[in-house]
Amino acid sequence: MDIQDIFIKNIEFIESANLPKHVKKTALDIAQCRTNAMNGHLYQCPEEHFSVFLRNSCNNRFCPKCQYRNKSLWNEATKNLVINTDHYHLVFKLPTFCYPFVNTFYKDFLNLLFEASKKTIYKIIKLSLDKDVIPGFIMVLHTHGKLNQFHPHIHVLITDGGFDKSNNKWVLSQNKLFDFFQFNSIYKVILKKELLSFYKKHLSLGNSFLDLINSNYKMFAFTSEKISEPYHVIDYFTKSIKGSNLNEQDLNTDDEIVSINVGNLSSDLSQKNFIKRYLLHVLPSGTKSIRYFGIYSHKAKKCLNSAKLHFPGTKNLDAITNIHPENFEHESDYLPYKFCPICKKHMILIEKTLPFQMPLYVGHTFGDEPPNLEFFNSIAA
Repeated sequence: MDIQDIFIKNIEFIESANLPKHVKKTALDIAQCRTNAMNGHLYQCPEEHFSVFLRNSCNNRFCPKCQYRNKSLWNEATKNLVINTDHYHLVFKLPTFCYPFVNTFYKDFLNLLFEASKKTIYKIIKLSLDKDVIPGFIMVLHTHGKLNQFHPHIHVLITDGGFDKSNNKWVLSQNKLFDFFQFNSIYKVILKKELLSFYKKHLSLGNSFLDLINSNYKMFAFTSEKISEPYHVIDYFTKSIKGSNLNEQDLNTDDEIVSINVGNLSSDLSQKNFIKRYLLHVLPSGTKSIRYFGIYSHKAKKCLNSAKLHFPGTKNLDAITNIHPENFEHESDYLPYKFCPICKKHMILIEKTLPFQMPLYVGHTFGDEPPNLEFFNSIAA
C-alpha cells in the first residue's frame, strides 16, 4: 500500500474533514491522480502498431504520484544554474513556540522566516564583502522533520564570495564568511525584530507569546562546513521540493497503522493521523517555496554567465536552456514514450475521454482489457 492507496482508502474521511479549501483539494488530487476519476487520453502509433491509454496526472505540487519528473527537471535546471565553486549550506529555523500558531497564520510565519533569513544573509555579506561583490544564493523551504513531523526551516545554498562586476573577477571570502557565533547572534536579533513586528499586527496572540519572543530562547541557525561543490546539496533539496519528502520504502502499512521508519527513528500512526500529518505540509496558495537571489536571480543572467567564465567546465545557462529554474513551467501531462517502440514514429493523440469512461476505440479494438502503461513500458524496454 503506497501513499495514494492510503488516501483512496480514507476518501470519505477526507471529504468530511474540516480542512481549508486548498488542503482538501490537494488531498483529493492525491487520491485521484492517474486513476479513472481523471480525464484520459488515448495515444496511437500512426502505423497502428501500438496504442496506450493514460489517465491524467493531477499535477498538484504535493502529489507523490506525479511529481518525480518535475523534481528531476528542476534538479537538472538548478545544477545548470549554479557555479561549480565553493559554497556554504546554511539552515534557518523557526522557534518551536511559534508552531501552535502556524496553522492560523501559515503564510505570515513562512514569509517572516524567509524575510529574517534573507536579512541575516545580506547583513553578513555587507560585513564581510565589498559592496561591489555580488554573491548568489538559493533559499529552499522545508516544513518537515525526518518523520514528516511539522518542522519549518529554510535551507540556503550560497556562494563563498561573489562576482566583482566592476573589475570582472571572482572574489573569495577568505574563509571569514558566516562565522558560526556571529551568524547566530545576528539572526537572533533580526528574527526577534520580525516576530515583534508580527505580534503588533496580531495582538490576539496574547502576552504569553510576547513573553516567549522576549525570552532567551536558544539559537535557531547553524551553518555547515564550507562545501567544495554544490551539486550534492541540490540533490538533497530536490527530495522535498515537489511531491512528498517521504520515501515509500520507509513506510510499512497495514489495514490500520502506518509506520514511518527512517534510520533509528520510527513513528506509528493511524492512517487518518498519517493523512493529517501529511497535509500539515500543504503550503498556502501562492507561496513560493524556492527563491533565488544575487547572481542566481533570473534578473542576473548576464552577470552570472560573465562570472562563469572564471570557472572552466561550469555550464553556461544559455548553452543549456534559456529557462531559469524560477520561471520553469512544469509538465502537467507527460507521455513517457513519445515514439512507437516498434517503428519509432511519433505517437499521436486520437481520443480524449471523461472520468470513468473508456475510449471508444479501445473498447472496439481490445475489448474489456486495453493495454496499459506497464505493458507499453515492457515492450519499449
